[in-house]
Amino acid sequence: MKESRKRKKSRRDSSSSSSSSSNDSGSSSSTSSSSSSSQSSTERKRRRKLQKKKLAKQQKKEDKAKKKALRREKKAKRKQEKLESKLAKRQLKEQRKKLARSQEQHNAVGAPSSVPPVEEKDESLLDCGVPLDLMNRKARAPETREEYEARQSIIRRVVDPETGRTRLIKGDGEIIEECVTRERHKDINRQATAGDGAEFQRKTVGWNVR
Repeated sequence: MKESRKRKKSRRDSSSSSSSSSNDSGSSSSTSSSSSSSQSSTERKRRRKLQKKKLAKQQKKEDKAKKKALRREKKAKRKQEKLESKLAKRQLKEQRKKLARSQEQHNAVGAPSSVPPVEEKDESLLDCGVPLDLMNRKARAPETREEYEARQSIIRRVVDPETGRTRLIKGDGEIIEECVTRERHKDINRQATAGDGAEFQRKTVGWNVR
């Protein structure tokens, strides 16, 4: 009986040792699995960080390329504007020279001193709606009220070379009536009718009366 009891105890001890060994192996396997999962998660994080850095670098490169292209376009536009302004200035200079030459020729022919020189307008000037006085100003800014009033307040006496009539013109072209005496009014009418008759005779065929 004692021997049988000893055998049972030895069996129990062996079973407990086997269970303890199995528990140890399970715990080691769980630790190994947890370590492998942590390593895989860290590798994923590293990969994501690397991908983010690459994307950021690519975006920076694209932004730099866009900025360079915009700068080039701005430079090209500035160059074109400068060229256009130079061409406009040259054209204005040429037009002024032509007008000066025509005035000199008109004065050399022997135009009367009271008659102002007639400006010969080119076809290029007819298309321009802005006055040359405003175009040739140094400051490229809108005209102030004071400047406009000063320009419009100038009154000049213009003589019509065909009929010989004198008119008072204010500013850009406003015709003003002049208050004169009755005798002066009669003289003006006589001169006007005489000038009209002479002009009519010049234009009619066969009457070259001067």
